[in-house]
Amino acid sequence: MDDRATFDKMFNEWYAQFVYFAYYFINDAEVCRDIVSDAFEYLWRNYEKIEEATAKTYLYTIIRTRCIDYLRKQNIHEEYVEFTSQLTDKMIESDSQHSDSRVLRIRKAMEKLPPYNYHILEACYIHNKKYKEVAEELNVSVAAIHKNIVKALRILREELGQEGNRNRL
Repeated sequence: MDDRATFDKMFNEWYAQFVYFAYYFINDAEVCRDIVSDAFEYLWRNYEKIEEATAKTYLYTIIRTRCIDYLRKQNIHEEYVEFTSQLTDKMIESDSQHSDSRVLRIRKAMEKLPPYNYHILEACYIHNKKYKEVAEELNVSVAAIHKNIVKALRILREELGQEGNRNRL
């Protein structure tokens, strides 16, 4: 093929036909138009190497191949999305179960605290009250609240550490 007029004529006559052909593979008109346009661009870049008599067959082959490539990429993309979705769900479920288990262990360990330490720890860490607020409620100093929290946390660490050692055996 040797002139632009011939190429323009082929483009105008065949473009819609090729879009419908691509649509047979891919049910997305926008993607089909892109694939056909890319095929014509490829034809134009290789214009001097292709004979006019075989150009239509050549374009059908290019378009079919690109449609199949597109579908393969979509399939891989969908499989990847499905895989990551399942993996994320499993991680969230596992983390949630692990977190629930950890919270349950902490709750059991907290039950072993003296009531006064339990109340202070619960007020500060569960109800997010400031040391000063708890000190005013209990009519004690902030230093006393701090001292009791340190004591409660030490007991919890010891209790949870022993439980962790038991779970390893």
